[in-house]
Amino acid sequence: MGREEGKDFRVDGKGRLLWRGVEVNHPLVKKYLLTLMDRDERGVWLRSPGQEFGVQMEGTPFFVEALREVEKDGELGLEAILNDGTREVLDLSNLRIAPDNRVFCKIKGGKFEALFTLSAYWQLVRYLVEENGRYYLEVGSRRYPLEIEEKGFGG
Repeated sequence: MGREEGKDFRVDGKGRLLWRGVEVNHPLVKKYLLTLMDRDERGVWLRSPGQEFGVQMEGTPFFVEALREVEKDGELGLEAILNDGTREVLDLSNLRIAPDNRVFCKIKGGKFEALFTLSAYWQLVRYLVEENGRYYLEVGSRRYPLEIEEKGFGG
C-alpha cells in the first residue's frame, strides 16, 4: 500500500511503524517517535518543536506490555506499562475485545488504543470471573462486564 499524500510515516496493521516504507527497528528511536505521536481533528501526527509529520494509521503502534496493581483513591486498579515507556492507570470500563479475542484499551487521554501483548493478556485473565454465563473483570471491589464485539457485516 502506498503512502498517503504528505504522510511519511505509517503504522501498518501489525503495529509496525514505517518511515517511507522502511520499518523503524531501533528500539530507542521507535520509543522516542511514539512519545511524539498525537491525534487531533486533522489526523495523527509525530510532533516535535517546530516539526510535524503526518502518520497514516492502519493499526495501533501502542502495546500493553505488562500490568501491575495500583491503588487509586482507595480502590485497587490496574496500571498498564506501555511499549513507549509510559504507564497509565486503566479505565477498565473501556476495554474492547475484538471478535478474534484481541484485547484493546484506550490510552493517551482516549486518543489512541493499545493492544494487549500475550503476556499482558495472561496477566489480565487472572482477574476474569464467570457468573451465569457472563464474564467480568473483578479488580478489588469493582466488577467490569466484558463483551466480545460482533463481527461486522461481511466478516
